[in-house]
Amino acid sequence: MSEETITAPNGEKLRKISSVKTTEHTDKKVKSIYTDSTTLEVIISDSRLISSGSQFGHVAIIIDNVVYGRAPKGWDVDSKSNYLVRQQVKMNRDSVGFVLRISSTEKSKLLSLIKSRISANTPYDLGSDSCSSNAAELLGGIGIQAHDPRWSPLITPTDMAIALGRSKRLSTKITYPKSK
Repeated sequence: MSEETITAPNGEKLRKISSVKTTEHTDKKVKSIYTDSTTLEVIISDSRLISSGSQFGHVAIIIDNVVYGRAPKGWDVDSKSNYLVRQQVKMNRDSVGFVLRISSTEKSKLLSLIKSRISANTPYDLGSDSCSSNAAELLGGIGIQAHDPRWSPLITPTDMAIALGRSKRLSTKITYPKSK
């Protein structure tokens, strides 16, 4: 064990236990600083008992005012305004939008991943191919942790709301109340 000591800013002597490399580069290498950022929004809507899967709520990703969401009959692609009317008025749901910062490269990659899933159009499965599992996996594809994998393998909208609410990428949280 090392006996090397360092002095803390408050003057306390500390024994060095280990060194941890925190970046994949050496300190001499120039590191990129991303300044070209944009945003996406993940809208999470509350539950309803009427239709299959809706008991847990619903999740959709919005990029450039276009909504992408997995539904039991296929992928839903619509404008943000039409989507919100459906959620708030027709389905009488409260929703919360999590606006996340992403780079333009991440945005392009995410759109490519979404289009690939839309083309594949795999059968809906509440446990492994639902609105929330697709959204979480897509966000994971660009490095955004959207659920806690230590718990249930079933990814729910609530799991995503908790994870995104704690994300360092979170820019704004928007409430979309149901129509009265």
